[in-house]
Amino acid sequence: MLKVLFVDDEPYMLEGLKVMIDWKAYGFNICGEATNGEDALEIIKMSNPDLIITDIRMPKMDGLELIRLAYEKLHSTAKFVILSGYDDFNYAKQAMMYKIKNYLLKPLDDDELKEVVSKLSTEILTDRRKAENINKQLTFITNQCVQRLIDGENKTTLIDRTRMLLNLNEGQEFRCVMFYIESLNGLSKKTGKINLEIRRNEIIEILQSELGAEFQYNIFEDTEDRMCMILSENMPYYGEFEDFIASIQSKLESITGAYVSVAYSNPAYEINTLCELHKQVSFAINFKFYLGESSIINYADVKDKKLNYQVYTPDFNNLLCHIRTNDCNLIKEDVQLIFDQFYKIQSAPEIIVAYLNNFLLELVKVIQEFDGVSKDTIQMVLEFDNFLGYPSFIRLSEAFLERCYYATNYIENLKKNDSQYIIYEVKNYINEHYHQDIKLKKVASLFYMNPVYLGQLFKKATGMQFNDYLNYVRIEEAKKLLRQTNMKVVEISKVVGYKDPKYFLQKFKTTTNTSPTSFKSSN
Repeated sequence: MLKVLFVDDEPYMLEGLKVMIDWKAYGFNICGEATNGEDALEIIKMSNPDLIITDIRMPKMDGLELIRLAYEKLHSTAKFVILSGYDDFNYAKQAMMYKIKNYLLKPLDDDELKEVVSKLSTEILTDRRKAENINKQLTFITNQCVQRLIDGENKTTLIDRTRMLLNLNEGQEFRCVMFYIESLNGLSKKTGKINLEIRRNEIIEILQSELGAEFQYNIFEDTEDRMCMILSENMPYYGEFEDFIASIQSKLESITGAYVSVAYSNPAYEINTLCELHKQVSFAINFKFYLGESSIINYADVKDKKLNYQVYTPDFNNLLCHIRTNDCNLIKEDVQLIFDQFYKIQSAPEIIVAYLNNFLLELVKVIQEFDGVSKDTIQMVLEFDNFLGYPSFIRLSEAFLERCYYATNYIENLKKNDSQYIIYEVKNYINEHYHQDIKLKKVASLFYMNPVYLGQLFKKATGMQFNDYLNYVRIEEAKKLLRQTNMKVVEISKVVGYKDPKYFLQKFKTTTNTSPTSFKSSN
């Protein structure tokens, strides 16, 4: 919808204008009303109306001064309709110097107003389409020129053309500013290039509206998630540089719902230095990873810093061990130690992500101990493998810790629900308590299982009966004691869990095809 503004010092005229015609039927929303030119200027500045219907004679600021300031100061493109009485007719003619062709005499005629509004609605839409086409062409040309300068081309004709397109005077101070919108790269992966292009166009419109029509081509696209603009001292807000870019940052975050980081270059005076300025902001924006989301980074503050691309191999063994045992407190400590070291040496994000992905491979092996190769395991790894998408060091460390918690919970669920893990635990119990009086019934009760069913599961998982495995463990331990100690056979029999030495001798010979005494003498 187009926007219309009413300006008249007579309240009944303002009320009359609202109801004389169906404005929505002609494509207009009423964006405001004012009783003098000063108030009208404020509304124009805030709402940027397409059509302004104004009286000539008003207190504080008359209609002619309003028209002049709207065009010359605010660079408004609005169409004006002048309202005047018969006595003001000659006065109204002065507006013709601003190419105002539409004026209506009071009292207003409904049909005459409808005719003028209908004609202007068509003109505004036609002008808008023409302007959009011209803007697209000029934007394309500007982006091409800027990109050639960034790539190092240095022809005089190119420099002059780019300076003109960017509205820069020779020798005038300017800076390059880069906006990094965190979600744009992910948007292209999730919803495709069409939606990405729509979002980028919305962002460009926001930036253009902040700069104003005079400087709308000072914006150029960089990569999928980065946009740049050239700010120069001929802009009214250049003196409050950081405040201005902070206001743009805030507006972009509010509208896009994404974190926006900003980097700006050193000041420069020649457009052929744009290549260097672009390098400065591209370098500076990388430090958003450690400074956090919504950072505003001055190149001068980080120019002597560097991200570390040297190899650092964190020790993941403790972390993997504590994920196995579901010790969340120690998992948190392990992750903190790993990331403290990353921070201490200022590792580059790519290096950190490479190490975390190596950790995933080790984590898969741990999961396979309980689950084997399964779709669930593969799916979990796929969900993890997106660490590079996290915009800051803190958020990456939080996400990594969260994934570790997820993994340990996943393993715990496997332990509870998977019979293979139950057998794993039963074997561990036997390995630790073989010297005690162990019976299948007792072990089954420890795991809240039916002894017959547990015996079947054990045979299926190991290929051995429960008692055969128990004897195997006891005999292996007995062999170790025979090799490493001077203990008597009777003593060893008791230590490994056999109350009856004769039964021990029988089982030892059945298993090893030799007696304990012969085994000891031969080893």
